Amino acid sequence: MNGDQIHKSHDKKQRTQNRKKLRIAFFTETYLPNIDGVVIALVTMRKELESIGHRIWVLSSGDEKSKKENKDPKVSYYPSVTFAPYPQYKIAIYTHGARDILEKNKIDLIHSHSMGPMGMSAIYCSRMLGKPVIGTLHTNIQDATHYITSVKLAQEFMKNTIWKYLNLYYNQCDMTIVPSNTIAKLCRENGIKNVEVVPTGIDTNNFKPASRGKVKKKGRTNVLYVGRLVKEKNLDVVIKSSLIVAEKIKNIHFTIVGAGPAKEYYENLAKQEGVDHLFTFIGLIKQQKEIVKYYQEADVFVFPSIFETQGLSGIEAMACGLPVAGADYLAIPDFVKDKYNGYLFNPFDVDDCANKIVKTINDRAKLRKGAIETGRRYSSKKCTAELLNVYYKVLEENKGKKGIIAELTSVREKVEIVQKMQKRIENAGNKMLTKLNKDYLKRIQILRKI
Repeated sequence: MNGDQIHKSHDKKQRTQNRKKLRIAFFTETYLPNIDGVVIALVTMRKELESIGHRIWVLSSGDEKSKKENKDPKVSYYPSVTFAPYPQYKIAIYTHGARDILEKNKIDLIHSHSMGPMGMSAIYCSRMLGKPVIGTLHTNIQDATHYITSVKLAQEFMKNTIWKYLNLYYNQCDMTIVPSNTIAKLCRENGIKNVEVVPTGIDTNNFKPASRGKVKKKGRTNVLYVGRLVKEKNLDVVIKSSLIVAEKIKNIHFTIVGAGPAKEYYENLAKQEGVDHLFTFIGLIKQQKEIVKYYQEADVFVFPSIFETQGLSGIEAMACGLPVAGADYLAIPDFVKDKYNGYLFNPFDVDDCANKIVKTINDRAKLRKGAIETGRRYSSKKCTAELLNVYYKVLEENKGKKGIIAELTSVREKVEIVQKMQKRIENAGNKMLTKLNKDYLKRIQILRKI
């Protein structure tokens, strides 16, 4: 590096350090004590931002149980109703007071992680206070219509309707963030403007390969899945392919970590297929350290989902040294590359799924390096730096923006100024008239004396 390059690098670092520390409000429909991909992303994001001096307030749907379990003073929960098809999720029904929190804490920027009622509250607060709002699309909600109806025609109609709503919502934001290039392309094709790609980061200090002294259990090849147990995660194809895999790989076993409304369905499917002896369903694990152990003790990771906007658990697996056999669908091909860190398969083809799991197992030694390199590219530090660049860009573009309250205040102040001026004019006029009257009376008196 020459002198000019060193000088430029120093200037850039200095500018970054001199940036204002931000006060940011996260609006979300899900947060701790709930555990899902969105919550993990928010917790990681918040932790990283706060570690470098920024301050974050979280406004989320919730209930009394949420308040009791999470007493964080910077988290506010709003009354909500349970989403019947997926009881783990709640939808806010009352967000009164959100604006007061933002005003009291002098928020610089609003970041909405929901397109539901909390997201609409974020837009309202942005308009009222004149603060920029960024929206992040975390979930392919348009592909979740099966939670509402099982009728295919109705699902397609609802999908189109949801895209129209997403278009309406995100185009009210000053910027829309998505976590992958695939989803950015999809959003642009459906009319969402001003889209930026900022991946969700992972804590690579925790998600890392096992230390050299740690030896995996011998005698069994372990295929791991970590994530929610819902129909759109498409574990059917893994369960149905497992017998084919077992014929080619001795002592194979599948470990499923996670919970959700389809857990019983998948357990029953394994029994129906006669492969339940090949599967262990662990259930929900809340402690990150425990999840890391499962990654480190596995041989490969399988990712059959047809619902991913990024595929965080697959990236976590890679950071821990696991090659991934993943579905060639939506965002998964953005990070799973054949012969480099894993293999892609047709998510609706049992034979292809089985063959790619076998191939990933057989090639795992040479795929491991690529997997680790890929995982490290998604470190929370790097991703947070990208996020901050978007924050400052949006703040710069919206400098001087006034909210409705400010405009009303401005109008009120203008009216008051005009009224004061009118009074001054009236007072000055009255004084002048009084003086003229006095002069007139004096002249009359003088004339009468003459």
